[in-house]
Amino acid sequence: MRTHPHICILTSQYFDWGIYGGFGSMSRKLAESLVRSGHRVSVIVPGRQGQQPTETIGGVEIRSFSPRNVAAACRLIRESRADIFHSQDPTVLTYLAQRLQPNRAHLVTSRDPRELSDWWVEFLYATPMRRLLTPLNYLTESGLLVRRAVRRADAVFCPAHFLKEKVKRLYGLSVLPTLLPNLIDVPATLPQKSARPTITFVARWDKRKRPWLFLELAAQFPAYRFVAVGQGSASAESGFDAQLRRKFRDVPNLEMPGLINRFREPERMHQILSDTWVFVSTAVREGLPLTFLEAAAYGCPIISRVDPDQFASRFGRQVHDDDYASAIRTLLAESPLEKGRAAYDYVRETYETSTALAAHQAQYKRFAA
Repeated sequence: MRTHPHICILTSQYFDWGIYGGFGSMSRKLAESLVRSGHRVSVIVPGRQGQQPTETIGGVEIRSFSPRNVAAACRLIRESRADIFHSQDPTVLTYLAQRLQPNRAHLVTSRDPRELSDWWVEFLYATPMRRLLTPLNYLTESGLLVRRAVRRADAVFCPAHFLKEKVKRLYGLSVLPTLLPNLIDVPATLPQKSARPTITFVARWDKRKRPWLFLELAAQFPAYRFVAVGQGSASAESGFDAQLRRKFRDVPNLEMPGLINRFREPERMHQILSDTWVFVSTAVREGLPLTFLEAAAYGCPIISRVDPDQFASRFGRQVHDDDYASAIRTLLAESPLEKGRAAYDYVRETYETSTALAAHQAQYKRFAA
């Protein structure tokens, strides 16, 4: 008799094959953590360039389909023997799984719910190709079938408190979603910070993240070390990425290491976050980014325009006028490591991997057949 249910993760991206966003990162972290705890885990995801139809990574079976081939997606769902389908942010896959596997449990974690105003921001900062795809993306991620699927799910969750009311309103739920935390590796003790103050940025280099605002800061603070981790995520943004690197390549206190794959080279990210005194986000719009949680886990205060779950206002500085330089000066003058310790304590209590994994397993146990 099996002691753990078979979990099938439905996701729009899985961390690898050129996709390195938060959804894909958390999908992979959850999947591999569940495997290590004794679960059988499979993933169904739209395929990307270089991805095989079936691959096994970290004990997780990853099955992919052509992004526009609905019939192939339906075939993979029908063939699944999972006890529970868990959507890492709802899409049309959520709806299809409910229709094709009605006798299985269907759970949804809404990671970044988007209202029309959010879609407008996405459109404004998108590349020309992404703008053309915005109507299709809206239908597959926020359309009528997706909203209906969320309402019909056996349970709906959020990884952040501030998202609960938004998800309830957006999908017409009768009750608030439950908090189901992300899985964050937290050092056993706060790491020793570098002697030279280090200011760090970690994000995709696309226009909604506005990386140029961070890169411009380095010249204003020549005594500090600036590290900008990330790269463009699409071919059009690769050109944007290259332009930024050419423009700022001669700034002596600025490092631009590109993408760091935290699954393949965790020590590189560990060292950067260990050194970091202040973490800066320049994004226009976010849910609760994994980068905030990962930086906070290393005792890094947060400077950000957006303030999900008050991470910036509680654990750093919220920026209201894009004056990031002033925020850095003010925070560094206010003993930033004290706010970093408060951030560390909060993430350790709420999001630490074993705690968050246990919360997931408790929900799976509730809904296992």
